[in-house]
Amino acid sequence: MTRKLLVALILGLATLSARAQEISPLEPPDTSRYLQWGPLRVRPGLIIPTFGYDDNVYAIPNDSTFPRLGTYFVALAPRAEGLVLFKHWAFLTFDEKLEFYLYAPVKNSDSYPVALQKAIEQTNLNYFNQYGTARLTVPFRRIGIYWDFGFNRTRDRPYDAQSIRPIRKEYPLGIGLVTKFGWRTDSEIGVFSTRMNAELSNDPCEAPGAGCATVAQVNNRTESGARWKARYLMFGRTRLLVDVGARKIDFDDPVTAAHRNGDERRFTAGLDFGLGGRIFGNFHVGEATFDLTDPTQADFRGVVADVALGYDFGSSGSRVIVTGTRDVRYSIYDVSPLYLYTGGDATFIKYFNRFIGMEISGGLAALDFLGSDRVDDITTGGAGIRFRVSENDLGRRVEYAFRYTRTKIDSSVATNNQNRGTVGFGVTVGY
Repeated sequence: MTRKLLVALILGLATLSARAQEISPLEPPDTSRYLQWGPLRVRPGLIIPTFGYDDNVYAIPNDSTFPRLGTYFVALAPRAEGLVLFKHWAFLTFDEKLEFYLYAPVKNSDSYPVALQKAIEQTNLNYFNQYGTARLTVPFRRIGIYWDFGFNRTRDRPYDAQSIRPIRKEYPLGIGLVTKFGWRTDSEIGVFSTRMNAELSNDPCEAPGAGCATVAQVNNRTESGARWKARYLMFGRTRLLVDVGARKIDFDDPVTAAHRNGDERRFTAGLDFGLGGRIFGNFHVGEATFDLTDPTQADFRGVVADVALGYDFGSSGSRVIVTGTRDVRYSIYDVSPLYLYTGGDATFIKYFNRFIGMEISGGLAALDFLGSDRVDDITTGGAGIRFRVSENDLGRRVEYAFRYTRTKIDSSVATNNQNRGTVGFGVTVGY
């Protein structure tokens, strides 16, 4: 889990830095930042977060009578951030990421019953995630039209259901109007719709007479709404952001819809920092109101936040990165329709010279399931050594690392308590 969080953090901050360089949402990004492949301008990259060992690949709880099982694995994460220019009348920006997780066969399951040993042998641990977003912008001087579209497919363990790997798919679409009021101020207003599907291989609730809702029944839904966003350039490349939105959530299954349908309203404001200074990233905080259709279910009204800040110190790439999130989310299972996620982590990276550095990371998170007694506390920590081979002014680098990470889950539901550790090598090549 920690390894995935670190990858997401590094890639997310890279995206934020890239977007912060935009002079205007009606103008394409600086083309000098990209490699040109025919009509495509691309910033490619490959990260191998870990080539190592995971000591609890099946997320076995601490109180289980069976021992934890581990195996070797490799994670591959290629990425391409790109730009396509359609002469002077339109431009397309896109960001495509893939994550592949490949595991060696699990051994040392002799202490398990024969039936479970067979199930373990037949379980395919290998999986992949796909994240893709794109925006087509057609500018008309100070006004423009945009279309957002994408596709996400994930199979990571959900925070609230660590023992399963459901396949979750998202199909976001959006359209709206961009207006530039001056060289400092611009805004976006538009509508969006996101289709969400989920499925679980060999879902036990799919059996006839199981008497429980399947993962698909509990999660398949459509979210639609409207959003208004305004930005004001305060100084340098630092912008003040105001974001207001509302969405309506409709589930497919009638039984699920009766207690999971809902409406959300959200207001956030904050700062987006660009390149050129020691501070980079974003800081957004606001309030959200989430009302479920079922009056017997617990609603939410409170503070939400999204923070991803970095501070560069020294000339060799040393930095401190801090992230934090407070948000209300739908649960995978029906313990409670909603849970509140509150968490943050910090990573300290110190380079002793241009070639050798170290990193230390740690984080805390809590999952509070609204309307129930379940609370999960997640603690993460890690340490590593970095070896940087090369890096240029545009951010292209070759770097190796050796890391150890640890994740601990303490839950009010004892069967959810577990520990996991990973150790291995990592490689970063590209932007």
